[in-house]
Amino acid sequence: MAQHKYAIIADKLREEIRSGRYKQGEKFATELELTERFGVSRQTVRQALSQLSSEGHLVQRQGSGTYVSELQKKQKNEQTMTIGVLCSYISNYIFPSLIRGIEQELSANGYGMRLAATENRLDNEAVQLRRYLENPVDGLIVEGTKTTLPNPNIHLYRKLISRGIPLVFLHASYPELSDKILVGMQEEEGGRMAVEYLTSKGHTRIAGIFKSDDRQGLQRYSGFNEGLRQAGLAIDDSQVKWYTTEDWNRSGYFREGSWIEEFLSDATAVVCYNDQVAVWLVRQLEEREIGVPQDMLVVSFDQSSYYEMSGLKIVSFSHRKEEIGRIAAQKILRLIQGEAETSVRLEWGKPDFVL
Repeated sequence: MAQHKYAIIADKLREEIRSGRYKQGEKFATELELTERFGVSRQTVRQALSQLSSEGHLVQRQGSGTYVSELQKKQKNEQTMTIGVLCSYISNYIFPSLIRGIEQELSANGYGMRLAATENRLDNEAVQLRRYLENPVDGLIVEGTKTTLPNPNIHLYRKLISRGIPLVFLHASYPELSDKILVGMQEEEGGRMAVEYLTSKGHTRIAGIFKSDDRQGLQRYSGFNEGLRQAGLAIDDSQVKWYTTEDWNRSGYFREGSWIEEFLSDATAVVCYNDQVAVWLVRQLEEREIGVPQDMLVVSFDQSSYYEMSGLKIVSFSHRKEEIGRIAAQKILRLIQGEAETSVRLEWGKPDFVL
């Protein structure tokens, strides 16, 4: 979902106010000046100014104009020395390693961590964001929740931003906040590499299982398609299966796996969204006496605890989880100090099992 023009302008002006370009109590640029500067309608400028006024950045005085509000900037001795970390989960999958990387970097710089989980639910995300608003932190590291869907919590993120709390996103961000720093993996390249690996082993009938409510799933699918295209293979919708967080968490059609035999009847290999799906799929295949890797080669991502403990012959590309945590922590600390930062996506590590 594209960000509205007024929101883009509001973001730009908000950052300029925070940076000190406009001083507290100073008269702000006029509507006409902003209209000419951004090349938009006066109504769009008014919407942007109205948003900044509602956030407390601007004060509109009738007959006089618009002024920068005289909010007191947070002083160093008022800092909490705490960073909020909001992830989908905490104790399973790749998250213990990722959180360990964050914690080590923060601790080395004298910061603590306030950790919370959403379980990939938007209502849980809202609860946690309100808690960060009620009990402020100096910065926030966030793994987005269902990042392919319209997010009802963007206004809460904007409130945090308006209070001078910098954000760093893990893995994927929201379109409305696409200007914020992101630390993640090269998701599309991962999907392409998976297909490239399979075609190098002679596979031409390749299926895929992807998650539809997180942006990583769409990006890995995009790379999957590019890999097929580069190999001169046709894209067949019947050999792509989609699932959501709810499909995974609840018993039902997807988890029962009654569709698997028909779905993979014409495939010799399958690319899975992650190790959770791959391990589950291999167990389903074993029940149907389909051997892995001799009958079906399974490729996935993350080299997670699921993969490591399973002992199964799955080809899993390595997620640089602890390194991502460290980099995210480094970036949030620099943002707190007022330094400029850029997003980064890391390369996938090679699988430790290959045929």
